[in-house]
Amino acid sequence: MNKLFTALLLFFGSLSLMAQDDDIYKYEVDLNEVIADQVKVSLQVPSSVQKDEVTFYFPRIIPGTYEIHDYGQFINNLEAFDSRGKKLKVNRIDKNTWKIKKAKRLEKITYLVEDIWDAKLKEPLFEPACTNFEAGKVFFINNNGLFGFFEGKEKLKFELTFNRPNDFYASTSLRRIGGDFDTDIFRASDYGDLVDAPILYSNPDTVNFKLGYGDIQISVYSPNKKATAKDIADKIRPMLEAQNKYLGNMLPVDRYHFLIYLSPNGYPSGSIGALEHPRSSMFCLAEEKVDRIGELVVNIASHEFFHIVTPLYIQSEEIYNFNYMNPKMSKHLWLYEGVVEYMAHHMQCQYGLKTQEEFMDKLCEKVQTSTRYKAGIPLAEMSKKCLEKSFNSQYNNIYYKGALTAMCFDLELIRLSEGQYDLTMLLRDLSAYYGQDNPFQDVELYDKIIEITGFPQLQKFFDKYVEGTEMLDYNKFLEPYGVEYFKEAPVLEMSPLGGLENGALRTDTLGRFYMAKAEKLDEFGSKYMGLKNGDVILSWNDKSFTPKTASAILFTYMQGLKVGDPLAIRILRPDGEGNYKEMTLETEIAKIKMMKKHVFKIKEKMREEQEKRFKRWLEPQIK
Repeated sequence: MNKLFTALLLFFGSLSLMAQDDDIYKYEVDLNEVIADQVKVSLQVPSSVQKDEVTFYFPRIIPGTYEIHDYGQFINNLEAFDSRGKKLKVNRIDKNTWKIKKAKRLEKITYLVEDIWDAKLKEPLFEPACTNFEAGKVFFINNNGLFGFFEGKEKLKFELTFNRPNDFYASTSLRRIGGDFDTDIFRASDYGDLVDAPILYSNPDTVNFKLGYGDIQISVYSPNKKATAKDIADKIRPMLEAQNKYLGNMLPVDRYHFLIYLSPNGYPSGSIGALEHPRSSMFCLAEEKVDRIGELVVNIASHEFFHIVTPLYIQSEEIYNFNYMNPKMSKHLWLYEGVVEYMAHHMQCQYGLKTQEEFMDKLCEKVQTSTRYKAGIPLAEMSKKCLEKSFNSQYNNIYYKGALTAMCFDLELIRLSEGQYDLTMLLRDLSAYYGQDNPFQDVELYDKIIEITGFPQLQKFFDKYVEGTEMLDYNKFLEPYGVEYFKEAPVLEMSPLGGLENGALRTDTLGRFYMAKAEKLDEFGSKYMGLKNGDVILSWNDKSFTPKTASAILFTYMQGLKVGDPLAIRILRPDGEGNYKEMTLETEIAKIKMMKKHVFKIKEKMREEQEKRFKRWLEPQIK
């Protein structure tokens, strides 16, 4: 080839690349300077944005959450500048929208971002989907809280530059493309990729290991060093190895990051939890030693990790083309959350991380909790309308009724196929058919499942239990497997809360929990714990017991609880004259006889075909 021609090709090729690099969001964030709980963000505007008027957005909602968050409400002092540094006129239209006039020469935007955890809100938001800035300690970053996008430009690339303390490390699934000792530069393929890659900045406490062909990283922020990444990795790794086997030793991702924040003082919402992403999950848990939170971490991690299958590889158009401003929800939340929740526990039973009896107890808990939600709402309708006010309070039932529906669907697949096919095989086949970049239409999923399985009988299942309101007949599905369901039965087991969960507590004018209805306590609560009407609970196992902390304390306390474990409750007890005496009630966890609702029992004697199906359902299979 002619050398001059070659040189011209290289020259014009480099000009083309430079032009392409101009049409990219270039954000910069300074983590070294946090002023009034705010960080400053600047944006070099993509070259294709300049026109007479442009619209700049922050999302109202992000995938994986089922309520409006309005992330723009935490953005202050947004200003726009042209190439000469002259300010352009900016109008704020609503919480999440800004209009910029005469934007043909728009070059730069700057603004301040408020720490969402510490913001004064009427109703605190779900912390794992938000931001938390603790200067010099930790930055908990969901990118949807820091970075916006222009109308119609969500598919452009994003480049992020973070100026950080030189001893900080970024844990994230984003690809680092540059930086130095106190700077990181990341690249995201589009806004969806950016939102799906949260970042935890702190002094590094990380563990890395291989899982199949993938890389796993566990990063932990524990301010009092009660739990380390190694501690949690020792708990999570056996579960991940079992999940890999459960999925046929074929993980669909090359890397995954667990980002775990442990708080010693609870969270503004009073709850704990995690939010899944295709290659990472963000945890907000109580700071406890790993022997207290280990089982909880494993259960949550198991659920979140299964999302690498759905909705990463099996997703509807509503999720694939997610609308951050005016979202349309899919009716198949039972698939994204219900199926995943069921598999998270089923897998642990199959591979010996839970006993079969513990698995039955988990099913019992699911039924008990599901009855607290409104009956008569089809799963499909509740999913599709979960953002509407009348349905929003019901969508959490997808983790209970949805998981139980997934279990019955799995049992039906095994029965119809005479043990040759199950739910994980169906997910594998759906993943192969659709894949990461081929979403399905909501209306076609049932037909595709029937086509893949060859079982037209499944349409009745969908009509009754997903689209319809018919109650699951647990004995109908479980009897062929040698398991019985009882609406109520006598049991001998632990009652870790002693009946407090039955509405025994109220809050007083000082915001303290007190015993209002001691008659709702069971034998453990009244006899072993010794609680009485009027008792004000100050602490639970040395943890301050307040409306902000109670949920996390009790949820964490019940994880891995065993007979003989100590329990100490510090209280104020009133005398007849209204004076209070501080005392500590101490006991040990014990089993008590009680009548329990919604009980699943494995038959001691099974028919041959029941035993065969039971083993097929709950013992490891080669898939």
